[in-house]
Amino acid sequence: MALTTPTNSLWFCHSCSRSFTSSKRFFRWQLQSPNSTRDRFCNIAMVFNPFGVNSRSNFNTMGFDDSERYARMKHSDYRLHIDSTRGNSYARMIPSGTRKIEAQQRIPFRNDEFEPETWTEAAQVIKSIKEETCFSNKVNVSVSNAQYAESVKTDQYKHETQNMNGHGNFPSQQVNGNLTSRNSEVSPPQLYQKYPGSKQMSSPQVNQTHPEPKQKILDDNYSNGVNRSDLKSPKPTQKSSKGKSVNGVIHEDLKRPEPAEKFAEDKLVNGFDQKDLKCNDYEETYIVPIDTRHHTTDLQKRLMSIYDKVLVVDNISMAKEVVNKLMTQYRHLVHACDTEVADIDVKKETPVDHGEVICFSIYSGHEADFGNGKSCIWVDVLDGGGKSMLEIFSPFFEDPSIKKVWHNYSFDNHVIENYGLALSGFHADTMHMARLWDSSRRMSGGYSLEALTSDLKGIMSGADLGPNEELIGKVSMKTIFGRKNELKDGSEGKKIVIAPVEKLQRVEREPWICYSALDSISTLKLYERLKSKLSNREWKFNGVTKGTLFDFYEQYWRPFGELLVKMETDGVLVDRPYLQEIEKIARVDQQKATERFRNWASKQCPDAKFMNVNSDTQLRQLFFGGIINSKNPGLSLPTEKEFLVPNVDKIIEEGKKTATKNRKIKLNKICDGLQTETYTATGWPSMSGAALKTLAGKVVLDYDIIEEDNEESDENVDDAPDELDETKSKSFGNNSDTDYGTAYDAFGGGLEGHEACHAIAALCEYSSINSLITNFIEPLQKNDISGKNGRIHCSLNINTETGRLSARRPNLQNQPALEKDRYKIRQAFIAAPGNSLIVADYGQLELRILAHLAGCKSMLDAFEAGGDFHSRTAMNMYPYIRDAIESKEVLLEWHPQPGQESPPVPLLKDKFASERRKAKMLNFSIAYGKTAVGLARDWKVSVSEARETVARWYSDRAEVLKWQEARKQEARKIGCVYTLLGRARTFPSTKHASPSQRGHIERAAINTPVQGSAADVAMCAMLEISKNARLKELGWKLLLQVHDEVILEGPTESAEVAKAIVVDCMSKPFDGKNILKVDLSVDAKFAKNWYSAK
Repeated sequence: MALTTPTNSLWFCHSCSRSFTSSKRFFRWQLQSPNSTRDRFCNIAMVFNPFGVNSRSNFNTMGFDDSERYARMKHSDYRLHIDSTRGNSYARMIPSGTRKIEAQQRIPFRNDEFEPETWTEAAQVIKSIKEETCFSNKVNVSVSNAQYAESVKTDQYKHETQNMNGHGNFPSQQVNGNLTSRNSEVSPPQLYQKYPGSKQMSSPQVNQTHPEPKQKILDDNYSNGVNRSDLKSPKPTQKSSKGKSVNGVIHEDLKRPEPAEKFAEDKLVNGFDQKDLKCNDYEETYIVPIDTRHHTTDLQKRLMSIYDKVLVVDNISMAKEVVNKLMTQYRHLVHACDTEVADIDVKKETPVDHGEVICFSIYSGHEADFGNGKSCIWVDVLDGGGKSMLEIFSPFFEDPSIKKVWHNYSFDNHVIENYGLALSGFHADTMHMARLWDSSRRMSGGYSLEALTSDLKGIMSGADLGPNEELIGKVSMKTIFGRKNELKDGSEGKKIVIAPVEKLQRVEREPWICYSALDSISTLKLYERLKSKLSNREWKFNGVTKGTLFDFYEQYWRPFGELLVKMETDGVLVDRPYLQEIEKIARVDQQKATERFRNWASKQCPDAKFMNVNSDTQLRQLFFGGIINSKNPGLSLPTEKEFLVPNVDKIIEEGKKTATKNRKIKLNKICDGLQTETYTATGWPSMSGAALKTLAGKVVLDYDIIEEDNEESDENVDDAPDELDETKSKSFGNNSDTDYGTAYDAFGGGLEGHEACHAIAALCEYSSINSLITNFIEPLQKNDISGKNGRIHCSLNINTETGRLSARRPNLQNQPALEKDRYKIRQAFIAAPGNSLIVADYGQLELRILAHLAGCKSMLDAFEAGGDFHSRTAMNMYPYIRDAIESKEVLLEWHPQPGQESPPVPLLKDKFASERRKAKMLNFSIAYGKTAVGLARDWKVSVSEARETVARWYSDRAEVLKWQEARKQEARKIGCVYTLLGRARTFPSTKHASPSQRGHIERAAINTPVQGSAADVAMCAMLEISKNARLKELGWKLLLQVHDEVILEGPTESAEVAKAIVVDCMSKPFDGKNILKVDLSVDAKFAKNWYSAK
């Protein structure tokens, strides 16, 4: 038999386990000639028409789309069963055992005459390819079989087999390669792909046998899963104008098939009948064609150049060889590692006990050579051995002396340790290194591997490249594998979708290998550039040169990064039954607040009783209908507008017989006098929490004052108004109007104004409760942020510009203030049975940092004296308060003696509460660079009055003002400021900045050294705690850090001892010393839950 090779064909060779093609559009299996040797030639060839398959996949596949069958086929546990008649061939994969897979893959192929010179050329190509193989299991390989495309969901396929030209059908007639039997069963070659190739081949001519009786063929095909209706009776052998008849078999030249649209219209998928492809316990299968359109771009070509560097490790024996080299010959190198993970939503789920590693890559630089110049290894976990493959690499991953670098180390650590490994040898996290180099990249690209390695003129400039090597930055999965979604009518949509990663690894294997290997390659190159840059920048600690910033990283941020990962792994236990109980209470309170607001609003607008209080649009219509847009005077809100809301009350509208799912409501403006000072970016009044609180003011909800659904008896109705007036005069008659928000005057003051403020306050309360439910109470009960043991594993990150920690999944840094924790959410964080929690908190840390940095005598004296710092600030700001203290009319502070229940005279914080509040606000606001304009807005006073108050604060703290001006100058001149430990925050140039931009930079220049230095202190304290041998001996571990507070868990029996050690570590965080000019105050308690330990 001889086969003419079309211009576009992909060849699979048994002897070398590779394939080659000219354009990646067709593929063919080839039958071995009885006169050829098995070592030289392929076993079977088959031409496939890719235009007939409605699929977006980019790579040819043949096999089955799940791990078990893929692995079996890859290890030659399948034989290929060919059932061929008169030019049409039916092929199916059969397990080595007796059970057959009833999945018919009907693929037409054509025969032609033997071409000796082409066959000889092919043999030479095969020989050269064999010489290139590195290991006994050949080179990089890929086999798979995808499921039917979602769009191919019809039972109306034609049953006739269609030939390569897309015309007519050929009757069934058998063809075999050994000339002895009707059906040919041959052990298949390991069908692998090599991208790209260029050679074409045709096979030697072989003789054909005559067909067996028609009925026998039909019976056999039917028993093997072929639908009888799909099989045609054999026709007599005849000549063809387009081909020749050799031994009764028609041979035609292959022509390029008709466009895919033609096949789609006919609902043909290369002659496959969907019904025939169903098999017992397997999915439908089909063969995916290559689409060259996705591989002609410059980016694709550059990516595929990576493939030559990569050694694919897909079996245990090869893995052992590689690990041996890593552990011996290359153990001195720095190795960049990266994983690819399936079955995880990285935005919602913790990687602890979630996700499945499908592959990983290790890049060891130019010096490493794992065979034929391959310096990067890519390990197939999905189909190469699963957990066993990871266990083979455990000596490498767990060796503390082998240096490993990662990008976002915490994620990779967790997903690998899910398999029982204990990672060690952590050398660097390039994400943290990049933040140390430039903490302000969030506005200019961020810290993703793609963003950093694509910065060719910045971070990656001067990268060390090998001979003929091109610097290729990390490329996103969306860029390589993103495809437009397919609509129901078969046309392309606008949404970009990506196939599951396990399917990409099997179906688009070589691009996937390039994509995932590039992660480790990019990580090592990024590490080398960041190390070079950090090593060339001076590091000053508390003003004294200590080395380079890379020295700082090694001394502080490397161990801190590893500590954070351990804290994430340990997690914190939560009391789910308690959370369920408080959720019920919160929802009742939420409903009550909602009804309070709706009942009030429905007096002015009846349909407001059915409005969606979560909708800013509906609230804006209710409060500000008819208002003119602040940015575009030509736009305005209507005074009345219709909205569609859920018909929860099943109201039957006029003219309808049944209640509809949704119903229309009309909302109109309820007050003409409401004004606002805050607007959205589009120019409409803001409905934010702050804006609503401005309308409501500072009122305490009293549900007993106005009860809309009064349950009093009829005889008390006449007395109700007088009682209400009396209640009103007692509850708010003595308060000034300034206690209320702007809604009070807008609704006419008095009772109407009071009701309006309380109703809007109820709306604010609804929003507040909703925030607690959605951000804390609900998420803490979900499995996606907890591990198998029920502990919450949040993500702790060094990703703020000041260097303070942030937390995600859940955001524990955003816990409600203790006094506002109405449902005691902290009480849900508990210790395990037999354990307790130690909660230790710094007192006024940032103010103490400011006093140290500025060298402010007044502040240093106040902290040394102890007591109420804010009361002392008020005393120094207002002379009359100082006079009252000196005359003993008031007390600065009071420490009761046994038997004393109250102070002899009022305390300053009670007598001069307003002044103390202003002093407290100034203490924190000025430390953060807040101006008099902002303070005037907060205090609701004029700017001049606010400036006067600020001047009073600075009058006693001139050193602070001088220090702040110096930081502004520093930001303007050198473009950065420094924290206590010497970390820098960089700023853009202020030369051409707008006034608002310049103001932002100057405030950040004041704030960063204070907040960033506080973060330095907290970090050093945590490192001291984590390395304390006594705490480890007692069994105490760090769990969380929330702002200036740390939480540990350990045995209750040693809690008192452990608490004292923790306080000591936090008081002297710098290697057992306190380098500050002021003491560090630490308050610590231990209890069974977080709330009780506060």
